[in-house]
Amino acid sequence: MQTHVFEHRGYEIEVQPEQNAYGAWRATVTVRHADSPVAEFRLETIQPEWLTQEEAVRDGIEWGTRFVDRKLEESRDLM
Repeated sequence: MQTHVFEHRGYEIEVQPEQNAYGAWRATVTVRHADSPVAEFRLETIQPEWLTQEEAVRDGIEWGTRFVDRKLEESRDLM
């Protein structure tokens, strides 16, 4: 399957769609900070199974951007 890579607020979001044995689609999402390869978060989305690859990719992108936004808000609140 094709890996989709997106940039969001200085983070790289990589979405890998996968089809399970029943034909449903899910996405694995990896989030990395662009400046630091040490700060890598490997996250597997926990969502419904999607009927199409495009839906799984869209969900993975949305999940990844929400994760980055929350992480940046938390770090701002600590300042």
